[in-house]
Amino acid sequence: MDVGGIGQDDIKPIREDAGGTDANLASRLSDVAAARLILVSDTHLSASAPQAQANWDAVVGYVSACVPDLVIHLGDLSLDGGHNAEDLRYGRTQLDRLPTAWRAVPGNHDIGDNPWPGAPAGSAVDAARYQRWLDVVGADHWSVTVSGWVVLAINAQLLGSGLEAEAAQWSWLEEQTGRHRGRQPVALITHKPVTATGTELAAAPPYRYWPPAARDRLARLFGGTPPALVMSGHVHQHRLLRLDRTDHLWVPTTWAVLPDHAQPVLGTKRCGIVSLTLTTGTPPQQELIEPGGLQQFIVTVDLPDPYHS
Repeated sequence: MDVGGIGQDDIKPIREDAGGTDANLASRLSDVAAARLILVSDTHLSASAPQAQANWDAVVGYVSACVPDLVIHLGDLSLDGGHNAEDLRYGRTQLDRLPTAWRAVPGNHDIGDNPWPGAPAGSAVDAARYQRWLDVVGADHWSVTVSGWVVLAINAQLLGSGLEAEAAQWSWLEEQTGRHRGRQPVALITHKPVTATGTELAAAPPYRYWPPAARDRLARLFGGTPPALVMSGHVHQHRLLRLDRTDHLWVPTTWAVLPDHAQPVLGTKRCGIVSLTLTTGTPPQQELIEPGGLQQFIVTVDLPDPYHS
């Protein structure tokens, strides 16, 4: 979220390169001419968060009715998995309710945040929190080919951490970009938005977007062929922003939006999910969906702020 601050026997096997469910997913999706993906983000699930659970129930109902090819969770699965392992385990059980294959990346409330000046003590990602995600949910970065598109998902929370996992992820991303650059369109999955306009970057708090050094390194990796699409969550708003030949798609929260006094309106402040259709040889098609039964909540207005008492 864009603010500062299960027992092992129940966990299904996770593919090393993907995470999630459905071991035949890669071959199945690469062969279809068009695939429908459902993008969800910032669910903030916990046994102690009934509003988040009610809205997630609405999402599960919608997915059960439309049966997409894949569900992708863009992070902040849990209310406070970074500090409370039970929240992360609870989030995993909720993902397993989905009747179709799913993939996920972690958010700041799942494993901790990037280090940033003035960050609260104990808020940064560390090796133990990172490992807990791997143990409970699965891989934190992965790739899959969908209808001629290469989807590269990365763990944005590692950026600037100095952990060994960060260096390993950069090596993996370098290999992936080198393999696919100029051959297939690339769609990037990340919890935090990579970038915005210069004016927005200058006005934003340090935790809203990627750290500048990481953003510059990503641009160098892609060279003159930037990703065609970048999908992110974190800000709890829906938005489609075109920058330097890349469409930046923000996936809204299913839980609650932030009040205007705490966060400016940059896109659309609505709770919901995104339907994304990827088709070989054509631009992606996206639509904001508000499933039946999903309620519109505002933090501090309709429910208490669980992060700032």
